[in-house]
Amino acid sequence: MSMSPKILAGVGIVAGVVAVGLALGWWGIRNSEPNVPAPAAGPPLWGSPATNLAGVTEPAHAPFIPPPPSRPWPAITSNAPANPSAAAASANLLTNWEDQVNEILGSDEDDTNKVKQLLALFPRLPEDGQAEVAQHLSNLLPDENYAPLGKLLVDPKLPESVQDVLMADVLNRPNSLKLPLLLDVAQTPDHTQASEAKDILELYLDEDYGTDWNTWRQKLQEWLKDNPD
Repeated sequence: MSMSPKILAGVGIVAGVVAVGLALGWWGIRNSEPNVPAPAAGPPLWGSPATNLAGVTEPAHAPFIPPPPSRPWPAITSNAPANPSAAAASANLLTNWEDQVNEILGSDEDDTNKVKQLLALFPRLPEDGQAEVAQHLSNLLPDENYAPLGKLLVDPKLPESVQDVLMADVLNRPNSLKLPLLLDVAQTPDHTQASEAKDILELYLDEDYGTDWNTWRQKLQEWLKDNPD
């Protein structure tokens, strides 16, 4: 039994309505899903701008460059003296010592007081000042008061130029004063005049006893008894 054209037309209309309804439903579901942007394919190349999630274009950034490997710091050197006491002594030196020496020598004080003042000034003088004052002391101190100069003569810490002045002075003193001091200098380690002092003793005693200082002293006392000043 065949359907009439009217029935077929009605079925077609119903099918069309259903199809339109399905299409409208699918379209509404698609529009209701959130609009999530596709993930970026990878970090932007250096020098290329990047777009953040908010859709704002950000400026390009230079690539991160790691710092170079750490190196040890170079040793810090200093010109300061290794010995703190030497630094303090250097800072305590007088700069106007010539004026002070001239003032002492030109005063109306007697020689005894001048010697005391020069000796008090001596430790604070530079090398050239000590050499000059040593010469003044040599002129001011008589033989009977030579002990302060004798202490300076045997001091191995004094500069060689100062010891030269003191050595020249003691060689002009009497044998009883000179030779015992030369023996003290000869046996003082690191003294700049030790070798010269020993050579002079050899000339007087006509003998070399090496480093047997007890024998040196004994023979020197015997020589002085036989050769008084």
